[in-house]
Amino acid sequence: MRKIYSFLIISLVYLSIQAQEDNKSHKGLYVGFKAGYTIPVSKSTVGSPRLEVGDRILVSSDLGVYTYSEKNPFGSRGAGSQVAGSIGYMFNNNFGIEMEFSFLRSAKILDGSRDETSIINTVERNYFAEQYSYTNMFRAAPLLVVSGNPNKKFVPYAKFGVLLPLAGKTIVEVTINDETGELADQLLPILNKELSDKLNGLRDSIPFVIPTESFIKAKTAGAFSVGFTAKMGCSYNVNDRWSIFGEMEMNMLTIKAKETEFVEFSSKVSNEVLVILAEQLLGESIQSEFTYNDLPEILRLTKYENEITQASNSSYDVNVAGFDRNSAYSQVAFRDNYNSFGLMIGFRYKFK
Repeated sequence: MRKIYSFLIISLVYLSIQAQEDNKSHKGLYVGFKAGYTIPVSKSTVGSPRLEVGDRILVSSDLGVYTYSEKNPFGSRGAGSQVAGSIGYMFNNNFGIEMEFSFLRSAKILDGSRDETSIINTVERNYFAEQYSYTNMFRAAPLLVVSGNPNKKFVPYAKFGVLLPLAGKTIVEVTINDETGELADQLLPILNKELSDKLNGLRDSIPFVIPTESFIKAKTAGAFSVGFTAKMGCSYNVNDRWSIFGEMEMNMLTIKAKETEFVEFSSKVSNEVLVILAEQLLGESIQSEFTYNDLPEILRLTKYENEITQASNSSYDVNVAGFDRNSAYSQVAFRDNYNSFGLMIGFRYKFK
């Protein structure tokens, strides 16, 4: 917020110097269009709410000398390509109001990853998971406009107001290559408890893990939020009606997560373990691939709550009291950072 206040003070001081009385009035309606790119500012940790990925960038290995590295992924979901259209009205040469509508397609960022190697039953096994995400967002911004002398060729101006996300979602893509059997041990009892119990019975006689390759695509929606935006630019008057401009903008916005819903899911058991299981089960077929249609509600939908209690459906453990595979999974709510600084170019048309 301190950056926005400084930005506004500098703009207003400069424009107050520029503002001059002039006999020619520029009162009236105008429309504009602009496009540009924004970069992250005031970065915060992003991370993944999925336990299979985690909220860190983690690398570890038990092979030979133990190695370990862990760091936070920093960024903002508000950086990326942006287009915007606006309609405004100048009350006089120096003051007006404007309503801007913009669409953001953010850059894809790494939210978190795990790359862990260990020895299981004398065999080298690797667990690798990573999550990338990007955001599509439609926003509105009611703005107060302060302009320099509009009768000059070059006209400095500033705008500031609130930023309102109206629609959009963050799209999440998760890839998991698990040779350790961790993911299968966690999710198989939910996906197919009968099969899980059968395989656990076999482990009493022969030790094995269930390697899987999985892909998840999900969309996270946010609750209504209010941010702040400030813009400073300079326009060039081509003629009495048309002008072109360059503009800097600062956007400060965080959005509280509301829910995440899977839209794609696939998980395949490796051929390595299928051969072992076929021998033990005397050729009995087993389900070796799971898709979106196999997902119960607890895996398909996650709802974010202000508080998780003992009554919440917040565990994948089928033996926990209150577990309900046909209800949404509950997690503690969090806020995502959409802060950005952008450079835009555009044009403006004034109605007479």
